[in-house]
Amino acid sequence: MAKFWMSLAVMCAIGAVVVQGGFDKKEAIAKFMTKASDCKTNVGAADVDMEELIERKPASTMEGKCLRACLMKKFEVMNDSGKFVADVALKHVEKVTDGAVDKMQVASEIINACADIEVSSDHCQAAEDYGKCFKQQANAHGINENYQF
Repeated sequence: MAKFWMSLAVMCAIGAVVVQGGFDKKEAIAKFMTKASDCKTNVGAADVDMEELIERKPASTMEGKCLRACLMKKFEVMNDSGKFVADVALKHVEKVTDGAVDKMQVASEIINACADIEVSSDHCQAAEDYGKCFKQQANAHGINENYQF
């Protein structure tokens, strides 16, 4: 499962960068799961919504979309207006990659490509819109769904 703190969306983009260095993967996953569990309760998401998130699949329900928006907000990569916060996402990536220039470059390209896209005014749908963009950009950069952290 991903740290997809970013995620969701950013989960695809930021999580797509291979993790090395001093990053504690177990701690990141535990933090992600705690926040995801809180969000699951807050938005009334079901187990299937969590499974789709973990399996990097599009959300099939509105609660699943809201789960992703909640996570983005908890990791501060979505602001109160429902807009993606690229500079915060880049700070997360820098921690995860230990600032590796090549990985930061790819993540920056993905993040910048999606940061200013037109998204729904509904925060839940916006999270799904960002996630779709991140997935498309990750694929365009040769990062597939089987990446490992």
